[in-house]
Amino acid sequence: MMETIIKVSNLSVSYGPIQALRGIDIEVRQGETVTLIGANGAGKTTLLQTLSGLLKPREGTIELFGENIGRKPPHERVKMGLIHVPEGRAILGRMSVEDNLLMGAYCRDDEKEIQEDMEKIYNLFPILREHARLPARTLSGGQQQMLAIGRGLMARPKVMMLDEPSLGLAPIVIGEIFSIIRSLRERGITVLLVEQNAKQALKVADRGYVLENGRITHADTGINLLHSEEVLKAYLGA
Repeated sequence: MMETIIKVSNLSVSYGPIQALRGIDIEVRQGETVTLIGANGAGKTTLLQTLSGLLKPREGTIELFGENIGRKPPHERVKMGLIHVPEGRAILGRMSVEDNLLMGAYCRDDEKEIQEDMEKIYNLFPILREHARLPARTLSGGQQQMLAIGRGLMARPKVMMLDEPSLGLAPIVIGEIFSIIRSLRERGITVLLVEQNAKQALKVADRGYVLENGRITHADTGINLLHSEEVLKAYLGA
């Protein structure tokens, strides 16, 4: 039995009087890729922001490696190995590509290891090496997504949460991004993926959850959700 890395129990989150999440229960296990699908406004991004500490739950618990992290600030969760690559990539456009990558290592101290990891990122994404000294805003959308993932990898994550990594990208670039997601698993990184491209997301997922109006309505293996008639009609265009 694989170790449970993230365990969310009865999680509810509100924006003032508006309840965004209601009684959420999910688990993410060691080495898995788990995807969250659902319509816009279903609560997917809210869930990731709550897991990373950007939002506070109204009730419920979040455990990371068996430890309740509900009171831990975001940087403490990063130190534990939980990394959030946000929707829209959130790169620092005026800073160089290299400095953006270094920002991912802000919780680390060993300069030699940081430089070694920088080299690994450049080997993984050669285009970033070519543009290392240029402002990050000069990169294309796909290159910026590579930079955002590379920045996350610089923290040496155990769990990487990806929010809409294919958003706004051309189909050929989307294929590259999903190849990168597969490679994260091969590196031993557990992945929690939020993605509007439900078909692609379920193809790479071991398991998946469907969010509707802030509630989990379906939970199954990725392949079963991919072939579920109800999910097909609602999210896969069938």
